[in-house]
Amino acid sequence: MAKLHFFVGCIAVALGFIAMFSKKGTTIHKQSGIIFSGSITLLCLSGFYLSYSRNLQFTFLLSALALYLVFTGFIAVRNRGQDITILDKIGLVYILLLTLGCFLLSYLGVKFFWAYPATEPPYEAYAFIGGWGLLLLIGDVTFVRTVRPTISTRLKRHLTRMCSAMLIATTVFFLGNNHVLPESMRTVPILVTPIILVCMFMLIYRLGFQWMNRGLHK
Repeated sequence: MAKLHFFVGCIAVALGFIAMFSKKGTTIHKQSGIIFSGSITLLCLSGFYLSYSRNLQFTFLLSALALYLVFTGFIAVRNRGQDITILDKIGLVYILLLTLGCFLLSYLGVKFFWAYPATEPPYEAYAFIGGWGLLLLIGDVTFVRTVRPTISTRLKRHLTRMCSAMLIATTVFFLGNNHVLPESMRTVPILVTPIILVCMFMLIYRLGFQWMNRGLHK
């Protein structure tokens, strides 16, 4: 399972960059995006299994967050032009429960001095996932209350969430599993550059540069 997880992770990262930097709305963007979504989904499911078998709580919750991101990002573009659907509402309930669970786990772990394995971060780190989830929850509430989101709103939601899932994948790969890379490549610039690229891409899109979604409104 670990080898499958690593292999799927490589595919997800590679296809994620292809989808990010290909022209939006083109065949290569759509196909690479679909494969990326499927790869992240499989990566999360295998991540659940590996986290459970190795008693890793943090990566389990991180997989849960990534699964939510790719799910809501995918249905945002698949349902463009439609009213809010039951799937949008399921996503809202999902992130609500995940956010509450992360904050509760962080609070209880700190308050009662729960022990954690050396491979796990301290319980304060769980509040980081909870804080990220809270921002996403606010976005979901706003999104659902619009009743009939515009195509532009759905596209912004799609790319922001897909980039967030990509950010998790690249961070875990280049900072958490870089032992698989040749030693000559394990330098700070090489390991950090892909992560910075994802952040810059998402920031540029959020600032509204038109070239990011050229061709989508044709």
